[in-house]
Amino acid sequence: MSFESPTFRPKLVSESESRNPEYIHPVVAQAALEANKIKKADAIDPRLFVSVYGEHAIERDLKYVEERKRGFDSEDSAHKKWASVLEVVFYQHAEQSNWLGENTHTILASEVDDIANGIDVAVRLNESDRAFPYLGMGIDVTYGTTKIREKVKNIFDEIDKGQLGKMHYFMDPEFDQFKGELSKIPHLVVGVERSHIIELSRQWLDGEKKALANNPIQLVILREIMKQLKLFRRYAKDIGRKDIADIYSADIEVFEPVLRDKQKMDIRNYENDRVVSALWDALNERASQKK
Repeated sequence: MSFESPTFRPKLVSESESRNPEYIHPVVAQAALEANKIKKADAIDPRLFVSVYGEHAIERDLKYVEERKRGFDSEDSAHKKWASVLEVVFYQHAEQSNWLGENTHTILASEVDDIANGIDVAVRLNESDRAFPYLGMGIDVTYGTTKIREKVKNIFDEIDKGQLGKMHYFMDPEFDQFKGELSKIPHLVVGVERSHIIELSRQWLDGEKKALANNPIQLVILREIMKQLKLFRRYAKDIGRKDIADIYSADIEVFEPVLRDKQKMDIRNYENDRVVSALWDALNERASQKK
């Protein structure tokens, strides 16, 4: 994939720019425009669910999304541009470049499920004998500990209730014709610091498929996935939710060999990634608390 646009080369980003929550790198701004086009074309459209929920309910949900978006400040808007790039590149290359292994299929969630349920991309694990073959991925590029702590807390709350994540507007036409709410989705948060999105954006805009297929961000994301699956499984066992723990165990079995295959990738540039560190801290902090 390449776009009819100038070839971008990342400029050096100053320390003040990298820490300014409203800053948008030019290559990321261009990539965000292209990413939003893909989201409009590929994301699940709630208007296709009239026969399931009725027109009034759908219009209410769409109005809710627009009201939430109008409430975004300049920091929120900037964050969404950075996140949209990672969402769409992940959506494409988790499947096209086997970032999560050969047996995965990705689906872009509706804006309703993005904003209301924290799920940006659904990942289907293609194994016919799995009762719960989907994961719900929330994509983040913020390094503020408050927002990540809140997302992690919400996931632990889901496990406490035995509900896990959900997508209100779910359909997967490549698999079956079901339309409706998909529940009991293991809900995970993945992300990296904005500095890594710049090079990812350049590779994506320039159509560098080989570079994207070998980008070490995939190992970082896999490690984030596995850490959460194992931690959430242990927590589910500790509170007596064996049914939930079994879902996590099935997912771990899928990703363990994929993680082994990619372990030699060089991820030293991510050692000081503030998003990864904030996620680890939030997970460990919440897991150490007694229910």
